[in-house]
Amino acid sequence: MEKRKKMDLLVKNARIYTMHRDILDRGSVAVLGDRIEMIESTDLSEVYDADQVIDADGMILFPGFIDTHIHFFQSFLKGLGADHRLIEWLNLSALPYGTKMTPRQHELAARLASMEALKSGCTTICEFFYTNQDPELAYACIDGMRSTGIRSVFIRTFQDTGEDYGMPSVFIEPASKAMREVESLKKRYQEDDMFSIWTGPDVTWSTTKEGYQTMLEYCLSENVRYSMHLKETEVDNEMCFRHYGKDIVDLLEEIGFLTDKMLAVHCVNLTENDIRRFAEHGVSVSHNPAPNLYLGSGIPPIPECLHAGVNTALGTDGAASNNSTDMLETMKLAALIQKGIHRDASVITADQVIRMATCGGARAIGMENLVGTLEVGKKADMVLFDPKHLKSFPDHDAEATVVYASSEENIDTTIVNGKIVYHKGNFPGGLSEKELIREAAAEVRKMLE
Repeated sequence: MEKRKKMDLLVKNARIYTMHRDILDRGSVAVLGDRIEMIESTDLSEVYDADQVIDADGMILFPGFIDTHIHFFQSFLKGLGADHRLIEWLNLSALPYGTKMTPRQHELAARLASMEALKSGCTTICEFFYTNQDPELAYACIDGMRSTGIRSVFIRTFQDTGEDYGMPSVFIEPASKAMREVESLKKRYQEDDMFSIWTGPDVTWSTTKEGYQTMLEYCLSENVRYSMHLKETEVDNEMCFRHYGKDIVDLLEEIGFLTDKMLAVHCVNLTENDIRRFAEHGVSVSHNPAPNLYLGSGIPPIPECLHAGVNTALGTDGAASNNSTDMLETMKLAALIQKGIHRDASVITADQVIRMATCGGARAIGMENLVGTLEVGKKADMVLFDPKHLKSFPDHDAEATVVYASSEENIDTTIVNGKIVYHKGNFPGGLSEKELIREAAAEVRKMLE
């Protein structure tokens, strides 16, 4: 009798959305190591043995969701500075507390955000880090994030001006020094498919033209990707016109900053001309609907971006301007606000939103060959969605259910790189939600004192 091939993980009897337009009604996915070995519309347990088998009867399997923008330390700041616009909120919440938080607090905040992300089906997260006054803060943030098993991007940003807008002086440094710090992080941490390091300017009103140019020269010479907050509010252009006499996107195009290595975040005030140039240069957009609403910043032209061929992804942003790290909530907001502002229910669909959260996110972080869809040879980043809950029952259309009628309770299992990192309310590998909250609560008290 021929010996059956052994798999590490087998998910069977699932309704599988590969994001390649094909849906397998009662399919199976076999995982060997960190990659998908086989996807079939049959029960693969009849073909393979496996160390772990998940019977996903009645559940839906999607590629893992990708959060392309967050600030981990803000998980300690939920509700602080509420009901203020961006600059006021920054000066009441994120900036003053960001100057005071300790490495231990950064580590716990990173774990809080990463575990909440996993609990909402997120398998990859992109930390936009700007509390640069002490290298130990970055180390703690990275270590906390990686301890959860989530696939991650660490974006070490910089500010080389901005005190007149309230940017704390401890955050301000020359761009050349910031690039040396990025290089130092790359030497300290081994980059691989599970972890990568980017850079970027923080915001336009804390970056000089010389800073953009210094960073761009480094990124192009070292093949490093970069991200930045862009046109989140009218302040971006206000500063740029005051110093350079032109629109920020005009300035960035002039210096060659618009490339396919760029991930632009928020983009509330993009013009038709901006969108055209993003499409031409391959710039990706990270749409963060919750903070744009919370801070009263506005609603970005996302359907127009999609129509023009601009790759568009989703982000939660930091919890101080969202109050959660919930990708399911982000998807619902992304769909509903566009329908309302356009007064057109068909202007954006559930399918488009899920693609923004999966394959759009993968392309935005330069990993479309590894994650974002379910196919043989790709990394086994997957989420099992269970519609058998009051909020989501009955499930007539899986994509509509996920986008419009779901919550964290629907996430049965989150799988990253072939490993189960969240399953039925628990985090395997020694992570305890209750213990983390207990530890974090003590540090929050210290921070407030």
